[in-house]
Amino acid sequence: MDMTSHSTFSRRSLLRLGALAGLATVISPAITARSQVVCNPGPTDPGPALTRLLAGNALWASGTQVHPGEDDTRRMCVADNSQTPFAAILSCSDSRVPPELVFDQGLGDLFVARVAGNTASGKLIESLLFGTDNLGAKLLFVMGHSSCGAVRAAVISYPKHSLEFVKLIFPAVKEARKIVKANGGDPNDPNQVIPVATDQNVILVVNRLRKEFRQLIDQGDLLVAGGRYDLSNQQVTVLIQ
Repeated sequence: MDMTSHSTFSRRSLLRLGALAGLATVISPAITARSQVVCNPGPTDPGPALTRLLAGNALWASGTQVHPGEDDTRRMCVADNSQTPFAAILSCSDSRVPPELVFDQGLGDLFVARVAGNTASGKLIESLLFGTDNLGAKLLFVMGHSSCGAVRAAVISYPKHSLEFVKLIFPAVKEARKIVKANGGDPNDPNQVIPVATDQNVILVVNRLRKEFRQLIDQGDLLVAGGRYDLSNQQVTVLIQ
């Protein structure tokens, strides 16, 4: 290529880059304005976020749930704008424990990560970090539940199992067996250990996540708490706050 052609090519390239830069300048404010639309105004502090979550559960448990944020206006708004969840939930995959229903929340209110046994590891922790650090959720709530099949499998098979999500519950089983024995119970009786292991699993996961999210917690931008959902009465009991 001769110098004339090279010069022409360079000028054309600069003109194209200039045009793209100009287009980006025009589009950028529109993107910013779009991302600032909040479809579901929620608590901006961790404490009120937990209060709202539990208030929603009280409605669900009493059969007076209102199913907020399901109308056409909310549906269109969350489709056209960035999500702004006020809480992130780590819950079991159990089909009887859907967080949006249990806490009576609407579209865009909760950022939910689910795995059998509500344990935290690897990519799931990264997902929760996205929901809190990137999306601004003020509360990270770990929700275990009664009659959890994953916990039962961990208790019965302890200390060996082939499935990773079951093995992740073993520390809770170990702690539960100690507690049952200390209280005069039989640590080899699954019926005695399972309820304790269910709660200990929540507590241990919360403590682990508090280490992972220490910076956000220290800044006052996040509360990590946990509780147990009882299938019998549909109520969430806070175990650690």
